[in-house]
Amino acid sequence: MFKKTLVGAAIALVSTGVMAKEVGVNSDFNVDVYGVAAMSAVNYNTTGNGAGTSGYVLENESRIGFRAHKEMFENVLVTMQIESGYVDSGQGGALGARDTYLGLSGDWGNFRAGRVLTPMYEIIDWPFSNPGLGSVFDWGGVNGHYDRQSNQVRYDSPNFGGLTFALSAGRDGNPSGTATRDSRFFGGNVKYTINTVTLMGAVEGGSDFRGIDGNDNLSYLVGAEVGLPGGFSLSGAYKQESVDKFSGKDAHGNDVSGENVDQGSFSVIGQYWNGPMGIKLGYAANLDAEGINGANGGEEALDSSTISGQLMFVHNGFVPYLRVAGRTVGDKDTDIVTRVGLEYGF
Repeated sequence: MFKKTLVGAAIALVSTGVMAKEVGVNSDFNVDVYGVAAMSAVNYNTTGNGAGTSGYVLENESRIGFRAHKEMFENVLVTMQIESGYVDSGQGGALGARDTYLGLSGDWGNFRAGRVLTPMYEIIDWPFSNPGLGSVFDWGGVNGHYDRQSNQVRYDSPNFGGLTFALSAGRDGNPSGTATRDSRFFGGNVKYTINTVTLMGAVEGGSDFRGIDGNDNLSYLVGAEVGLPGGFSLSGAYKQESVDKFSGKDAHGNDVSGENVDQGSFSVIGQYWNGPMGIKLGYAANLDAEGINGANGGEEALDSSTISGQLMFVHNGFVPYLRVAGRTVGDKDTDIVTRVGLEYGF
């Protein structure tokens, strides 16, 4: 699956609620309902290499959210939001699986407490993991960052002449969301826009990462988006991640582990729009992982790369698309992943 929907502009509208519809309720709060209807047919292993999934399946990434807001004091707007997960996600579309929080906002910024994206993951996920690069740049290789976390407080600044920043702190939780682990994390991002160029940076670190005693983590990212003439745009990022205690699988499914493991990765994406028609090309790769040991280890144990192309069309709010990606893990043959789908945001 991919964690972000297709068209940047459309998704920005959906995620901020601009496209949300107000519904009548027995309350003086303003209540909006919003969501995405998304269905696709995907084959993760068209070439039949290895023992991976073969054959087409239908993936339902539809979700829905509800947002209520009302001014408590002058320049203090209270927002309450609950959002479902994807229907085919691990949460089975449960309400509260995605961004679910209580927030306070004004011209001084936006403060949220609850389940939200970490500042670093927000820009890993978008724009640098689309189209279909998440298996490398998001969760592939050494994963030293969180994504969407409960037990978190986050502050987003107002825009200071093109400069914005976000800060957050939280604790890891068990699957029920209860913070029973001694894990703690802190993070932030900063963005600066000059004309059609946006520079980005982010960092995240903590203790007892994912509930493992003594497994401290530290990750950082630098990246940029550049708008070019004629409907073209480019984006790219470099990400470095480290964990004190690593345990995982190599390209062949063998156990690998290591102490003080570090790995870099990069993502490069080009995009072209001509009216309602868009083309997106992306490439992401994990570099050698330092610190891997054991009989099945080695610096190349966690190497992977993905090259992906996507053709999409926007008409009357609907987005049909076709995506073809080549995924290579270690020295295995490249798997060709195909996806065709339709999305609609409301």
